[in-house]
Amino acid sequence: MNNNLSKLLPKTLKLTRLFSLAALVLTPVVTNSSFAAKVARVFVDSEASAGYNKTKESDNGTTYETYVFIKGNFYGGDISDKSLKEVTFEEVVNTVGNSMKQRNYYPSASPNTGDLLVVVHYGSTSVPVDLAELFETDMDDPYGEQGIDAEEPAINDTYFEDLKRLSEFGHENQTGMNNSKLGIGRALNRKNINRTEEFDLRVELEDERYFIILMAYDYEKLRTTKEKELLWTTRFSVPSIGTNFEDAYPALARAASSHYGTSLEKYAKSSTHFGTGSVDIGTLETVGLEETETPEDTKKKNKK
Repeated sequence: MNNNLSKLLPKTLKLTRLFSLAALVLTPVVTNSSFAAKVARVFVDSEASAGYNKTKESDNGTTYETYVFIKGNFYGGDISDKSLKEVTFEEVVNTVGNSMKQRNYYPSASPNTGDLLVVVHYGSTSVPVDLAELFETDMDDPYGEQGIDAEEPAINDTYFEDLKRLSEFGHENQTGMNNSKLGIGRALNRKNINRTEEFDLRVELEDERYFIILMAYDYEKLRTTKEKELLWTTRFSVPSIGTNFEDAYPALARAASSHYGTSLEKYAKSSTHFGTGSVDIGTLETVGLEETETPEDTKKKNKK
């Protein structure tokens, strides 16, 4: 072996050990995956009737309620997005349903029973080219020209039988969903809004967003009188740039979990990670390094 290389080996070994130790100390163990580094900043808007607020919130916590999901409108957005098609309605509502347990909502044992009928709308927004249209914040009709009836399944003589086929009520909506209809326009209409907050909210309007909207109706009243009483609406959305719907919808549900059926004073912004699972920092463990004998060490031993 070259003498110069032989002299360098002990120093190289020491440097390698030092580097390995530093790596053990500085590198966290992430139990989830690459999603840990991708932060989802979710905008949540929620409103409920005064009467519902009184019955849902009690001294003993939130009231236990059951629900039936029904598919509302699917919005494909303006850009071809395969991830929206790859996620099924069943996958969306299963994830949303699990997150609703935090507010004491549980699925009904039968599609013909339950306290709430929850209409689920989801997809991607369409951002108008006309900036004047983008910044419209008229909330007299929060769903634009469609009105409330377009967001609900039609009620007819076969309505209750058709509830067994929940997904059949959904259809692709060609008119699009505007960002301002996700509660951002309502937030901009608040009185005494400061310039910084207004600027931040207008930034939220600029790019396409993935969203889910839950509209909960009094299901018992609907079954008995066919009268539609909207009890609460929760809207939650996240910018779609840099991600896909498959990773976004679990983050949306997670961020909205504490807001279903509530009346937010203004809105909420929640930060979480994209994708499923949880992100934890594992316990750091220092692993012993085996000594490697160098040619120099061998020569010293032989001399002794």
